[in-house]
Amino acid sequence: MEGFDARDFLYIGPEMFLAALGLVVLILGSVGKDEERKGRLAVWLSLLGLVGAAFWVTFLWSSLGGEAKLILADTFILDGFSFVWKILVLVAIAVTVLLSQRFVADGGYRPGEYYSLLLFAATGMLFMASGFSLVTIWISLELMALSSYILAGYFKRELKSNEAALKYFVLGALSSGILLYGASLLYGATGTVQLAEMAEAVANSEGSILLTLGWVMLLAGLLFKIAAVPFHVWTPDVYEGAPTPVTAFLAVASKTASFAILVRILYQGLSGLHFFDYAEVVDWQVVIAVVAVATMVWGNLAALTQRNVKRMLAYSSIAHAGYVLVGVLAISEVGQWAVVYYLLAYGFVTLGTFGTVILLERKEYAGETFEDYSGLAKRSPFLAAMMLIFMLALTGIPPTGGFFGKFFLFAAAVESGWTKVAVIGVLMSAVSLFYYFRIVVYMYQSSETEETPTPLREPALTGAIVLCCVLTLILGIYPAPFIEFAKIALLQLP
Repeated sequence: MEGFDARDFLYIGPEMFLAALGLVVLILGSVGKDEERKGRLAVWLSLLGLVGAAFWVTFLWSSLGGEAKLILADTFILDGFSFVWKILVLVAIAVTVLLSQRFVADGGYRPGEYYSLLLFAATGMLFMASGFSLVTIWISLELMALSSYILAGYFKRELKSNEAALKYFVLGALSSGILLYGASLLYGATGTVQLAEMAEAVANSEGSILLTLGWVMLLAGLLFKIAAVPFHVWTPDVYEGAPTPVTAFLAVASKTASFAILVRILYQGLSGLHFFDYAEVVDWQVVIAVVAVATMVWGNLAALTQRNVKRMLAYSSIAHAGYVLVGVLAISEVGQWAVVYYLLAYGFVTLGTFGTVILLERKEYAGETFEDYSGLAKRSPFLAAMMLIFMLALTGIPPTGGFFGKFFLFAAAVESGWTKVAVIGVLMSAVSLFYYFRIVVYMYQSSETEETPTPLREPALTGAIVLCCVLTLILGIYPAPFIEFAKIALLQLP
């Protein structure tokens, strides 16, 4: 292991820049009394900072010539994997900022606090993507999590928001403790927390109860972060109670960053883990297969009974975590880039969906019941059309990115011998058609509950919805460049 080099800190410039910018936004938000002006300033600083960080990340990757580089005593890595996942996170946060502008301003709270927390969370997510040590990964995960807990309770005067934050904090702290204890057991079993060294130690070991227990506890903590069954119980209440832009952030950015560390740990740290010598496949695949099936089935079946749109989307998010796990399960090049491609498509679709929900806002919470969408096609044909496209994409119907995303994931699973899991995924996608198109029926076939047209009051919010819709269609019509982008993230297979 190499020692620290002061020049290494140049390679974590994007993370340091976002952290510093978050402090600047927080301080500026406390100066002066013109909240509207401070809100606009915070939005523009946040967007410019995220764009600047994206260019910085791209520059670092190009300067390395496509070669991986370990820095900071081999606890931090710059490679194609980290580059791609960082770009995904930065794009998701930038769109979240656009979705939040009017919503935060109308809430009557200090915008500087809100946008600084988004920047701090983004900092943690970038560290997560490059983490190459269990300690580094855990610390960066907690930076993201602590910011998320506060964001979930951002509406301080709303009981639902307070309840969401408290539930998220208690359960999140428990999962973080379990994850950390699992990491400590793995350290005891292998003598290291650095992923490459851990992979070598695991490959040379004959298996032990300590190693198995550490892996199980580490996996339990990670599955909580991606809202996979049976660690999903926090998701519906938090998604419903949190401010809608925060819900979008949790469903996309937080989930994306959590999948990044899950894939890196499983592929580069514990890929050689076997529980029994006679097993024909790596045993962690069996566990992931069971979790993927349970997550897809429960997420879709539970969504069928929901009357609240945000709770329905919460269970939908759980189901989509199951779909992504199918790609993780494959352990192939196709499975790896399919995971990235799917999360890219899912991110734009989900952010666009929550954007349309925000436009149906009433007071501090958005139009949350299916009845709120009655006759929307007459009140706002544009908004109804956007929602229709997003529902098609979430179901996996062409010509949307959701179709190709699921196709690639299930094809990777079949190619790797997990045909039954892929078939269950296809069947559950068919089930999802019912609850997604319930909204469509209300929009186009139900009578109007109110005659007032739904205005498109905020250019930034409307532009973000249009952007998400256009990219959703492009991903379904011309996926080739996005596939090539996703292939940059390929890790060496075990």
